[in-house]
Amino acid sequence: MEEIEFDFKDAEAVKDFMGESSKKIRSIANYALEYSGDIEGRKLRDNQVGKRENYTQGDKQVIAERLIINWQKKIVKGSVSFLVGDAPKITANDIDNENGIAILDTLKSNRFSNKIKKFAESVMSTTMAVFIFSKNDEGDVKMRNHGRNEGNYYPQYDVYGDLIAFYWEFAVVDKKHIWVFTPTEIHKYVDEKYINSDSHDFGIIPVVFLEQDRPEWWDVKELIDRHEMMLSKLAGSNNYFAFPILKLMGGVVKDDDGKDVSLIDITKDGKNLLLGYAIQNNQVIQADAEFVQRDANTDSIKLEVDLLKEYILNISQTADLSFDNVKGIGALSGKALLLMLQDSINKAKWKQGDYATVISRILKVTKAGLGIVDEELTFDIEFKYAIPEDIKEQIDMLYNATGGKATMSQETAIQHNPLVTNPSEEIDKIAAQQSLAGETFNL
Repeated sequence: MEEIEFDFKDAEAVKDFMGESSKKIRSIANYALEYSGDIEGRKLRDNQVGKRENYTQGDKQVIAERLIINWQKKIVKGSVSFLVGDAPKITANDIDNENGIAILDTLKSNRFSNKIKKFAESVMSTTMAVFIFSKNDEGDVKMRNHGRNEGNYYPQYDVYGDLIAFYWEFAVVDKKHIWVFTPTEIHKYVDEKYINSDSHDFGIIPVVFLEQDRPEWWDVKELIDRHEMMLSKLAGSNNYFAFPILKLMGGVVKDDDGKDVSLIDITKDGKNLLLGYAIQNNQVIQADAEFVQRDANTDSIKLEVDLLKEYILNISQTADLSFDNVKGIGALSGKALLLMLQDSINKAKWKQGDYATVISRILKVTKAGLGIVDEELTFDIEFKYAIPEDIKEQIDMLYNATGGKATMSQETAIQHNPLVTNPSEEIDKIAAQQSLAGETFNL
């Protein structure tokens, strides 16, 4: 199949492509509203609390309770934490390779560990995030994180499915800008008019992006809506019934002179009632007073609220490490802790492939931006779960496996001591101290 040529300086061709692509772009503004916890993000579906209408009690206008429980943020941030909360470990196949060191130093100077978290958060909450690379006057490679709130993005592929261009549409004040990234140039438009093209030295498209079909909470959105609605209605009911309401019966009758006389006399302190009676038409009218109590099955409300919470967490594969959930379980072994968190770990494992590809692409673009040509240089990417490790349990296991023999040298132990900032200097200090004491220091 022959590849079709595309003129990126042709405003009409660019406009036509973006017009067709925009039809496929999902409306993500609503996702961002839901994730932010804004009340407008709770008016998207009929059963959301934002759709609750105010109501009237007697002559009083009552504002309906609209409680927002931001499950969306908990689900997304929990997923991000398990996947990249501890930044993936990137290691060159030759740790002494100067090119590998330069690439990893560039990632470090760009605060990659922090940016990959924001990148993942944007993907999981608004379905897409982008890294755009550039070079400053000193030749340093810069990496900036962009989300959906900073524009619209359109990848363009050839007939073989390979990326040939990436479009970034954004607004500055009242002007619409379009930047089209190709392997050699950035074509720039303002208000759909071609302005100019700037060359870049990357040799590949200096963009890394990732998108997913739906935000992380999509499968439990109706459960979240119901949970918020239940709590909002419960809050409104508590507003009305939580404080005592006194019901009075037979309050006023007419005496022989036709004047209104109260059958209920309230003492000065307001705490006692004198309930009287009257006879009218040969019938006794007895005053009465009692507190009104609601007749509600609170057990069924609590059951539903608890079940909704359980299903929201289970279906979204979000760990519940709240105080009430973990209190009283005592000390856990490393395996028991992993078992508790297995659902969230499995979810992170499913995503590792996509994010390993993203990181590999970041390394490739950085390598190209630094002008490094080294075919033998490769990198290993290791994901780490942001969970506490039981080091003592691991050491005891190794100790028992070797029949009680040493499993670590003193030098290695010093290097891994969290209280030691300079292992080499610490080793020298220990040797000097033992020398003064007439002891021999052997590593």
